[in-house]
Amino acid sequence: MVKNKIIFLKYVRSHYLIVTVLLGIVMGLGLAYLYLKRPPSKNGSFIDPIPPHYIVHTHVNTNAFLPKISPVVPLNKVDLPIIMYHYVEYVKDKNDTIRQRLDTNPYTFEEELKAINDNGYTTYFVKEIPEILEGKIKAPAKSVVLTFDDGYEDFYTDAFPLIKKYHVKATIYIIYDFIGRPNFMNAKELKEVADSGLVEVGSHTLDHAYLKKAKLAYATSQIVNSKKDLENLLGLKVETFAYPFGAFDEQAINILKEASYSAAVSEIYGSVQTPDNLYFLSRIRSGFFAGSEANTLKALQTVR
Repeated sequence: MVKNKIIFLKYVRSHYLIVTVLLGIVMGLGLAYLYLKRPPSKNGSFIDPIPPHYIVHTHVNTNAFLPKISPVVPLNKVDLPIIMYHYVEYVKDKNDTIRQRLDTNPYTFEEELKAINDNGYTTYFVKEIPEILEGKIKAPAKSVVLTFDDGYEDFYTDAFPLIKKYHVKATIYIIYDFIGRPNFMNAKELKEVADSGLVEVGSHTLDHAYLKKAKLAYATSQIVNSKKDLENLLGLKVETFAYPFGAFDEQAINILKEASYSAAVSEIYGSVQTPDNLYFLSRIRSGFFAGSEANTLKALQTVR
């Protein structure tokens, strides 16, 4: 009797083991079949389909969970001071504090030009900066850009003769509707300046407009029409722009690009220019030089 029980238990165990193995094989084949039946992705691999009701739509900035990476260093950048002038004259009205604040007298201006020339600096137009950044123009370490805002008559009477004397390049930004007004250059003077080959003419809007947060139609008219009007008057291409009051926003930059301007200058302090700030190039005020040759050189060498 006992012997029969032992035989029976051995029989059950052996068949249980066989059944267990067979079940495992069947389950494995089933899983393999389901795996191979999954839909393929575009690149041919298999993906797990996710039911639509399990997809979570969120406004959370997932980039916040990514590791912080240092900004990409621009492929090209140059240390190129762009000097900003307004008036170049001896101010007679001592009560005109704005003119005095924005003025560089002719003696000081000539000292600055002498320092630039005597120490081997090369001058460029603003319209040449894109090509400098692209490597098409090889600008030496000692390079500088001279800019004049507004188109005052003293540019013609005081600054222009010195520009010709020292044979330097300059860029002047014209407020189109102010041409011929008192204290501003007239059309004949402007044409002479533009034809000299030493002066690039750029736009400073139609009437010195404040562009930051301006209505689209207004900003477009100021930027686009001032360019067209100057080009029709002078018979040349206007390529660069200066923001009145140094005020601009993304809308203004987009309008400039659509109007085929190649660059724009701002009033942001500094001298390092990159492709990233091509439409808000940094400048330094002429008063930074404090009037002597030594200070001019020190400023050009230290400003960043």
